[in-house]
Amino acid sequence: MSKTKNPKREAILTASSRLFRQYGYRRTAMEDIAKETGMSRPSVYSYFKNKDEVFRSLSERIHENALYETSQMLEADPETTTLEERLEGALAAKLGGVHTFGDESPHGNEICDEANRLCGDIVSDTSSRFQAMLATALRKASREGDIDLGHPRTSPQIAAELLNLGAYGLIRGAEDSATFHKRLGHFVKIYVAGLR
Repeated sequence: MSKTKNPKREAILTASSRLFRQYGYRRTAMEDIAKETGMSRPSVYSYFKNKDEVFRSLSERIHENALYETSQMLEADPETTTLEERLEGALAAKLGGVHTFGDESPHGNEICDEANRLCGDIVSDTSSRFQAMLATALRKASREGDIDLGHPRTSPQIAAELLNLGAYGLIRGAEDSATFHKRLGHFVKIYVAGLR
């Protein structure tokens, strides 16, 4: 995925993830994170200067993991997976991985507000990279004759953007992840059929 991971730093992020979900961002203090990890507060502060930095680092980890899983899905063997399966898996990995963090918590709205306040640049960068990955996959599928982006003339970037936005709308309107995944499967099949 990326850099070598420091086990203590990862333990802090894992503990903070549990605490933010259980108690919300505001009610979780650095002292709580230290207790949860079994470390002293000075030890935790040697890795993160404050709770905002912990939250941003956790957001980066979640987004990077989602992009890694996305790339694995998009690069799956076309001999054993259909284009629909690859796209559905990529969208589920990206959107499910990122949005589930707050959605699975009774403090989801608060977590979402903090993510907007602290992590807008991370979200924007991840979204751009994700759409570029989708565009590359659609361009390849078009080159290989699996879909036709020629009629009406649609660029891979526009096709990727519409696919991403449509899937994003599905997750925002779903009451649970099972509903999202069911709708996503139908949506991707209909979307790809329209490109053939």
